[in-house]
Amino acid sequence: MRLRFFALAVAAAFLLAGCAKPSTTSNGTTFADVSGDNLPVGADLLVGPGGGPPLLAGPALWPDPQNAPHPAFGWATLSNPAVGPNVPMWWKPIQGAELPAHISGLKHVTKVGGNVTSGAGITLFGGLAFDPAEGAGSWTVDIRDPMHPFPLGAVDSAGRGAGMIAYPNGRLVAVSSAGGGFDVVEITDPVHPVIVNHTDAPTGSHKLGVVPGTPIVYNAGSNGGDPGVHAGPVNVPHPLYGPGLCNVDISQCVGTTEVYNLTDPEHPVLAEIFHNGLSCHHIFFWNALDGSKQRAICAGIQYTQLWDTANPLDPKVIVSLPVHSGVAGTPSAMASIEAFSHTAGINIKGDILYVGDESGGGGAPPGCVVEVNVPGVGAVSTPVGATWFYNIADETNPKVLGWFSPSIGPNTFTTLPGGENPVGAHSTSCTTHHGRMVPDREGRDLLAMSYYGDGVILIDFSHIALGTQPVVVDSFAQDSNTWETAYNNGYLFTGDLARGMDVLTFR
Repeated sequence: MRLRFFALAVAAAFLLAGCAKPSTTSNGTTFADVSGDNLPVGADLLVGPGGGPPLLAGPALWPDPQNAPHPAFGWATLSNPAVGPNVPMWWKPIQGAELPAHISGLKHVTKVGGNVTSGAGITLFGGLAFDPAEGAGSWTVDIRDPMHPFPLGAVDSAGRGAGMIAYPNGRLVAVSSAGGGFDVVEITDPVHPVIVNHTDAPTGSHKLGVVPGTPIVYNAGSNGGDPGVHAGPVNVPHPLYGPGLCNVDISQCVGTTEVYNLTDPEHPVLAEIFHNGLSCHHIFFWNALDGSKQRAICAGIQYTQLWDTANPLDPKVIVSLPVHSGVAGTPSAMASIEAFSHTAGINIKGDILYVGDESGGGGAPPGCVVEVNVPGVGAVSTPVGATWFYNIADETNPKVLGWFSPSIGPNTFTTLPGGENPVGAHSTSCTTHHGRMVPDREGRDLLAMSYYGDGVILIDFSHIALGTQPVVVDSFAQDSNTWETAYNNGYLFTGDLARGMDVLTFR
């Protein structure tokens, strides 16, 4: 059934190539009209390596809606690798580690050596990691044995916020934001990565989101609802809409999101300009494990949006949630660049949305001084640089449940040349950046989140809907500046601006 489905999906792409007629896959998904005739779709996608069947997603290695393949294409992903005799070496899963029956902490395994000295994000597939360093090039890393990872190749791509696409014919590419648009990097041979395309995006590009198991890429220009003013406070008057109206009225927001089809990675096609009102700061995905629904989450600066992506080429807005909505003593919508929707995701069950606020833009210290000592209560966090949690059992009406902000630990200070930090000043922000859910065997909601100078923190928010606020299971920070943390088969892998790439496991 999967092969028949894929053949119909590719046939649909053929129809999109030369005309503006919508097409429908075998599961009833109708693709949006695509203008133009420059969408080459090679018949070689129907043939896998060595002339065998195409490489499509196999059974899930662990429950992971954040990587579950979209049913419109069903291509292989990190959690749902291809199976069979013709699967390329680099596509095969890593030597996984069994998760403990009860996760009680983190254990640092190793730091990748060599020239991998920085990481502005990380993306994983099979036995490979792609680590972009935003100005310092990008690296491919062999992670087949997570205990002993090592760099394979380098490419002069000044990217950040990367993703991977695994084509059914065995081809593998990475995409990352770079230079006002995005680079497409061929990594089928990871020892010799090469840029095969650079595409300039109409709104620029801050990060990218690849719809899991598809060649569809969503561009996040990070302009929010007022394009062109992200460099300063977002409530700067817009020339058309007046002072800060987008902050309090989503209908006044004028941002857009570009949707690209990379069926042919050398020739990305702008399939749709999505007039959602926001140029997102980042876009993550959540595909129900039973195939019942597909979602994208846009962290859109003034708002967080939840999208229906049943048709990945034609997303629809379900709800626009103002930043910090509903919490006494905090703004009902974003007031300045110091507090905004920067990252977002959904737990494995699909009933809780988490939203990260990158207070200070990641470089200022306010998010590092969030702990307040309350008499009779002890140290509590305040909502600065926090990760927020919302009940989305009713997706059209999210309800705030609480927040988590990190505390300053003994290992969160960068050592200055010549010895210890003499003044105790934090080297960077301690605000929410990017993380992933961990598939806990007990069914708990565990989030491995990056907090810049506070490294990786494993947060348990299992009972937040009952009024119990998130608790820290464990953390790792050692002169860190952690940009992103990703889960893979019993391990955590980081892209760290100061350390390059670390590997952690669970105890």
